[in-house]
Amino acid sequence: MIRFVAGLTLAAALAGATDRDMQRAIAWERHKDQAAARQAAKERRHPSVTYDRDRGANRSVDEDSNRNTVKDPGPPAYRDRKK
Repeated sequence: MIRFVAGLTLAAALAGATDRDMQRAIAWERHKDQAAARQAAKERRHPSVTYDRDRGANRSVDEDSNRNTVKDPGPPAYRDRKK
């Protein structure tokens, strides 16, 4: 009988610990969700990254403005052999 009571006590203690761990995990997830919501609100008010919808990923404007290209003649040994 004593083993049975001890077993029930142990089972209840383990179930309570599991329940407390689950409550702590849920509280942590809520905390993370609230922090993410606060950060999103801050970024909506003051965005750190600006997006230009007209330009998108088109980089042709940058390429056209850089007309000063430098051609590499190659290593000196190769240049001497070509002559």
